[in-house]
Amino acid sequence: MTQWKITSVIVIILFSMGLPLLIVGYVSAGDDAVAMIVPGWFLIGVGAFVAIVAAAIGMGFGKRATTSEQDPASKNWWED
Repeated sequence: MTQWKITSVIVIILFSMGLPLLIVGYVSAGDDAVAMIVPGWFLIGVGAFVAIVAAAIGMGFGKRATTSEQDPASKNWWED
């Protein structure tokens, strides 16, 4: 449960740093706009990536096989 709290805080921090950069970058005119839009999208993209990976790990992707899958002596469905 602690991992979810840490991940949530990291995602919120990245989104909260990226969103103002995007807003100001799109509102402002001139060459400085790109200098704010690119880091904003980068921070939001990294935050989204962290959120997706954390959700995938939390759903159980990447866990070890169950004991029935590890036991070579167990009957398989195709050996009926």
